[in-house]
Amino acid sequence: MLKDKRFCGLFVPHVTPFTESGALDVESLEGLARYLASKQGVAGLVSCARIGEGPILAAEEKRKIYKIVGEVAREAGVVHFAAISPQSTDEAIAIVRDLETLPVDAAMIFPPLLFAWGKVGGDLKYRFFEDVSQSSNLPLVLFQVPVASYWYDPETVCRIARLDKVVAYKEASFNIDLFTQTLRQLKSQGSTMTVLTGNDRFVAESYVLGAKGALIGVSNLATEKWGAMDQAAQTGNYEMATALQEELRELKEIIFAEPIVDAVARIKVILRHQGIIKTATVRRPQLGVTAKEEKRLIASYGRIIEKASVFVKEATIREIV
Repeated sequence: MLKDKRFCGLFVPHVTPFTESGALDVESLEGLARYLASKQGVAGLVSCARIGEGPILAAEEKRKIYKIVGEVAREAGVVHFAAISPQSTDEAIAIVRDLETLPVDAAMIFPPLLFAWGKVGGDLKYRFFEDVSQSSNLPLVLFQVPVASYWYDPETVCRIARLDKVVAYKEASFNIDLFTQTLRQLKSQGSTMTVLTGNDRFVAESYVLGAKGALIGVSNLATEKWGAMDQAAQTGNYEMATALQEELRELKEIIFAEPIVDAVARIKVILRHQGIIKTATVRRPQLGVTAKEEKRLIASYGRIIEKASVFVKEATIREIV
C-alpha cells in the first residue's frame, strides 16, 4: 500500500513561457497549464523543474509560477509539485514552509550542490531530509538527477523513504542497473513510497520493475500519448506500454539530442508552432535553436504524431474486437 495514491501516474514538468523580451509570459503559462491538465492520463503538473528552467528563474518568479499553475491544477483536479533548489537545510525549510501557503501538493527537492562535493555519505543526505520533513507538513519528493556525483545510493534512498513526509521518488539516474537495484531494495523493505521514473530511455521498462508513474520532460509534447502509455502500464498491459514507447522513441531522440541543454528550446519551438505558447524564448545562457533545426523539428514532430495516432487508433480497435 502506497503512502498517497495521488502521487501515481503521469506528471508533466511543464516549460516556462517567456515574452520576446525574456519576461514571464503569464497568459501563455496559464494557457499551457490548462492545456496539459486537460489531457487524459495526466495526474499532475510540476513547476520550475529543469525543463521549466527553474535553475535560472528568480525566487519571486518561481513563487508566481507556483501560484498560477497551482490554481489551474486545483481547478482541474490534478496534483501540483513545486520543484525547488535549496542549498542549505535552513533555506529548504524556509522555502517549504512558504509553499504551504500556496496551491502546492508536494515539494520536489533538487539535491543541494554540497551533495556532489567529493564522497558524501548517506548520513548527511538522510539528515537533510529528516530535518526538512520534521519542520513542515508538506509532502516531499526525492529527486535522483542524471549526474553520477549526485546519486543517492539504494541504501540511502531506502532510509529516506522511511520518513513519513517523503511520499515519492523521481528516479532519473538514466542508469538501469542503479534503478533496478534501488527498486529491488525498496520492495524488499516493504517501502510505501511511490517511485516515478524520470528515465525517458526506459519508461515502459520502469513500470515492469516497479515504478507507479512517470515524470518526464518530453511529455510536454504528445501528452495524451504518454498518458496512454502510463495507463496501459498501470493496468499491467506492458506489451502495449512498450509498443507506445517505441512509437514515441523518435520524438524523445529529437528532443534530447545533443546538446541536451537545447531540449527546452526544442519543446518550446513545437509548442509555439501548435499555438499553445506565444514564443520559444529561452533564458540565457541558453541560445535556442537555429532556423534550420526549427524547421526540421516541426516537420519531424508532425510525422511522428501522425504515426503514433494511427498506432493508438488501431490498437484501440484491436482491444475492442
